Amino acid sequence: MAQDLHRQLYNMFNPFNPLEPGDLAYVDCQEVRGDGDIMMQLGSSIVLSDQLVYQLYTGHRGAGKSTELKRLKEYLEKKDFYVVYFAAGDDLEEEDIQHTDILLACTRYLVEALKDSANANTLVH
Repeated sequence: MAQDLHRQLYNMFNPFNPLEPGDLAYVDCQEVRGDGDIMMQLGSSIVLSDQLVYQLYTGHRGAGKSTELKRLKEYLEKKDFYVVYFAAGDDLEEEDIQHTDILLACTRYLVEALKDSANANTLVH
């Protein structure tokens, strides 16, 4: 019985499954992590800059990076930015990864997103 409860709790709060923006399970941990709001720091620098912005967002595995990036994606889309989000770990072998693998994965996801967007626009018109 306790094992079933433990399994249910683990699967409900699995740190390797990022939360979607607005999920009620989201807990704002800025105060204890010591960092600021991703929308205010990264989002503002992207929205306000007249130049290309490059950001590196790092943290321990399971710390909430993907959840925060999904929140940032939603924020940027509300500001009329076109955002392509994907989890690199789904396609890339982390033990044997080259920078070209990352670039190819980014390109593939961008092309797929643009194709889907073009198809959706064609269906609407």
